[in-house]
Amino acid sequence: MSTEQNFSGFYQENKNLLKEYLDVRLTLVKLKGIKTVSRILSLLIVIFLVSILVLFIMLFLGFTFAWWLSAKTGSNIVGFAGTAGLFTIIMVLCVTLRKPLFQSPLIRLFIQESTKEHDETL
Repeated sequence: MSTEQNFSGFYQENKNLLKEYLDVRLTLVKLKGIKTVSRILSLLIVIFLVSILVLFIMLFLGFTFAWWLSAKTGSNIVGFAGTAGLFTIIMVLCVTLRKPLFQSPLIRLFIQESTKEHDETL
């Protein structure tokens, strides 16, 4: 009888330890998930902000080029049409080369960011 009670106590104690261990592991997995999602979300915000800045830079460079081309040709229509044609060519190149220029690097960046371990403290 004494042996059965010892085994019963042993199993009960280990059952509680196992339950506590699983709770701690679940909490750890949740925290790692939150950390990964927050890193990727911050990366997306940075990419969005940089994209907006690049858009404004391209807009003002486009206007500058259009007015410069208008001054050189003597016609506003030719200057702005030439700029629109240049942007159309750039757009076609970006769409054609979207995978090697944008998709693959972004996918690699997200995978690298989500799998890398940071030892930095906030």
